Amino acid sequence: MQRARGFTLVEVIVAIVIAALCFSALAGVFSGGARSAIAVSELGRASSLAQSLLASAGIEKPLADGVESGTSADGLNWTVTVSEEAADGEDGPIKPTLVLKRVSVRVVVPNLAQPDRARFFELTGLRATPRPVLPQ
Repeated sequence: MQRARGFTLVEVIVAIVIAALCFSALAGVFSGGARSAIAVSELGRASSLAQSLLASAGIEKPLADGVESGTSADGLNWTVTVSEEAADGEDGPIKPTLVLKRVSVRVVVPNLAQPDRARFFELTGLRATPRPVLPQ
């Protein structure tokens, strides 16, 4: 009797188990890549919003020291902080005509799965504003 050619049942089961392990590893890699792509997209939106808020500071309304916050239409929480920046030469008898204001913008991207691990994007810049005229 000639020996039959082909695979035994044990060989087929081992091959299926190896294929299943490979597919599960690939699925983990692809899901990790998808999560990373989503995170990059969210930080890109946060970056755009922060740049927009920093660019509009002092343009739409005068800069006033303090903190302003809100939420964008797509759910990003933002905070704009304006404070006076100390400059050299202000203690002298002649005051400069401009005052420097530090504008800090922080945009928080909420993490719905883990609220304590929210990401944020922060930008800071200086704006020159006219010195307020003191009444005489």
